[in-house]
Amino acid sequence: MADEQLLTISTFARAVGIPASALRHYAAQHILRPAEVNRFTGYRYYSPAQIDDGILVRQMRSADVPLPVMRGVLTGTSREASTLLTEMLAEHGTTSRRREEELRALRTRLSAPTTGSSLVTVAGTALADAITQVVTATSNAAHDVAGLVWTFDRQGLELVATDRYWLAHRRITAPTDGREARAITTSEESLALARVCARQGDVRIDLAEGELTISTDDGRHLTGCGTLERSVPDLGLLVSSQPAARFAVGFERAELSDHVARGESVTPLRLVIDGEVATLQAGWALRGWASRRPDDTERSEVLLQTALLAAAVAACPGPDVVLSVVDGSTPLRVSSPVQDTFTALVMPMRP
Repeated sequence: MADEQLLTISTFARAVGIPASALRHYAAQHILRPAEVNRFTGYRYYSPAQIDDGILVRQMRSADVPLPVMRGVLTGTSREASTLLTEMLAEHGTTSRRREEELRALRTRLSAPTTGSSLVTVAGTALADAITQVVTATSNAAHDVAGLVWTFDRQGLELVATDRYWLAHRRITAPTDGREARAITTSEESLALARVCARQGDVRIDLAEGELTISTDDGRHLTGCGTLERSVPDLGLLVSSQPAARFAVGFERAELSDHVARGESVTPLRLVIDGEVATLQAGWALRGWASRRPDDTERSEVLLQTALLAAAVAACPGPDVVLSVVDGSTPLRVSSPVQDTFTALVMPMRP
């Protein structure tokens, strides 16, 4: 833990979607306790390795899971956790469909292996493009979060990378053997894999015993690399569990790229949404369109770090960029209308 860069309680709260006040309450109940508490200031710090548990607690909180069951899920084995949630499902057969789905999703996730063997077949060119697009998010990351996360599931392959302040996510839907697993490869080795796959047709990816190998569709070995021996967070959950956006904002990508390039990397950008107009301000203004619910008439503002938005916009293909906004403290979703399989999340700045 001494090698990890610990997160303040406010940063951890934003990452997992739980208010800091609730985190303090849970810690008092011996649930999701801080990795470290400064004995002089009382400040609480959490480890990046606790993000998975934090998201689990957020989901259990949403499903109204009692505190004793929460504690059992977090401290027990995967089988014990699955049993607890199964028993709770049986006891609450008349609860709402939403709550039941939350519990089933938790049980499935806890039962799924995070290591092992998995095989998926994808187009080599698509894999190379996805790796190159996503790995940029981890170029400036600290060593404890650096790398490309590979998640194999029943729908195909998911690639995610982050430096804690912005995140890139790309899904490739492809035939798979149905097994589920996750692993991390370094940025350098990931890009080396991409260079080999860039001029290939269909390739097969196998993950087994800490080794990721890529071969041609007829079984000829192409390349491979070892995976990092550290906890593999389910970063995809940070994307799939984002709350519904209040606003959608659109800009021309070339204009937006030019706009952010003109600003200092540490200078905050102010995104102002007023009616059907969005304005990105940093001494000068860029206007775009805005869409909102008819009953939501409040003027809204979000502060963004120039360098983070510039990196996310650069990763988006196509002529336009869409920003999906919840509020001033929830990650901003950055996407392209021409590629619905790619999403970037950008952490906003505090006012």
